[in-house]
Amino acid sequence: MSAPTPVRVVHELEVLPEVDFATFRARFAAGERARVVTELTPPSHPRAPEILAGPEAGAWWGGDMTTAAPTVPPQLCAAGESWVVPAHGVIVDVNGEVFDAASYEVRHGYPTFKITPGFSGDLDFTGPEDAPYLESGAVFMPWGGLFNYGHYLLDGLTTLRALQKAGLLEDTPVVAPKLEPWQRDLITVCLPGLKVVEFSEPIVRLGRVIYADSMNHYLHRTDGLAAELGARGRETPLPAGVRKAKRVYFSRRGQVNRHMVGEWRFEWALRRRGFTIVRPEKLGVLEQVALMRDAEVVVAPSGAALANVVFMPPGARVVEIQPLNFSSQWVRGACQQVGVEWRGYVCASPCSPAKAPSLVRVHPGFQYAYQPNMGDLLRFVDAAL
Repeated sequence: MSAPTPVRVVHELEVLPEVDFATFRARFAAGERARVVTELTPPSHPRAPEILAGPEAGAWWGGDMTTAAPTVPPQLCAAGESWVVPAHGVIVDVNGEVFDAASYEVRHGYPTFKITPGFSGDLDFTGPEDAPYLESGAVFMPWGGLFNYGHYLLDGLTTLRALQKAGLLEDTPVVAPKLEPWQRDLITVCLPGLKVVEFSEPIVRLGRVIYADSMNHYLHRTDGLAAELGARGRETPLPAGVRKAKRVYFSRRGQVNRHMVGEWRFEWALRRRGFTIVRPEKLGVLEQVALMRDAEVVVAPSGAALANVVFMPPGARVVEIQPLNFSSQWVRGACQQVGVEWRGYVCASPCSPAKAPSLVRVHPGFQYAYQPNMGDLLRFVDAAL
């Protein structure tokens, strides 16, 4: 092992010089630092109508519905010799500088990197001398992409698409940890033909590294890159017999963190309206894509599975049930990029934990419960049918 090195987090805007694209390519080839702002990728279809309703719609944090959700084009970033933790998106250069955008998601939960391999004490990093080495590599996966479908698709794969469009992946290998089948399948669906080098070792060393600041919660400001991924998904050949439906409900009854009181009753009412009820965590990627490609109406509580809206056809509708303390507009923003109509229903939250079943309340993953007015919510759904 090498000796521990004190590290500090640095912001790309402060330490990477902004250059034009030709200079960026030259500096990356030379193992030098640089960043370049990409052009905004336009939506694939015009913005569809939107509706915000529910008893707490006035307190929705997104603000003015007359303006579009924010979109910011990614910045492509290059650095020289560095240690990389592929599973966490962490890049540590030889001078001990950790780049902000690539590492933000893990720092959001663990500011001192206490769960990140190689780190110890108060921001010390030790790189293993026997770490695998590549002359160059592209880093794309933030920590959230390890386990969250939405962050993987809309932060990680948009990063790969931005680098791919710039022609930077033609001779630069994509670096990843050992991926789960669903992660590989999403790459196959959205970025067909892209080769990825997976490492079982927790830390690798790269002579040159590229990435994009879209690794940092790009789902909250995504542009038409998401639509381009969705278009690839809609063109993907599907296996024979895969399930399709016009009306789909993404159930969260298999999740305990945000518990909707009475969800089983809501599902019963939706079945009577012709909805197919699915638990997305039990479906493969192609099964999820198939359902979305054919759907006319999708209803779901807020959650990562709604990243699949990018695979829906233009003119389809999404009804998102948002507990007030978890309200956001990232699903709305994704819908705007693909011409899908977003309808948000904001309900009071949290309610008394006592309203959740005891087995849910005692689970270590339980966070809170909420209880929409089912009659009011069903009238809102009916208006979308």
